[in-house]
Amino acid sequence: MSDQKKQRQAPGWQWEQALIEAYYDYRWHQLLEPLCETFQRWKAGELTHADVDLAIEEAYEERCGLHNLFSQRQDRAVALIQWWDHEWFEAWVEEHRPSPDVRLASPPE
Repeated sequence: MSDQKKQRQAPGWQWEQALIEAYYDYRWHQLLEPLCETFQRWKAGELTHADVDLAIEEAYEERCGLHNLFSQRQDRAVALIQWWDHEWFEAWVEEHRPSPDVRLASPPE
């Protein structure tokens, strides 16, 4: 069995992956739900094309930040999630306790 396959079967790796997937879903909902609302308001005639263009530009900038976060090495992404969105992280960890082999970063001050 390859070292990479062994690593992916480790409880710590699986816990980190589950955290990243949950945060990925959470952030994409945060990004896309307001954008969908903007499109609906534009379709209803409440917003101009310029309003939609601005919303798309803002969503794109946020998407670039998400891409940068989720392209990090897995343990680094976990640390960044923990620091940047400490409240979300703490709530998720309450329901998904890490295995003993997971080393969490020190909490932000």
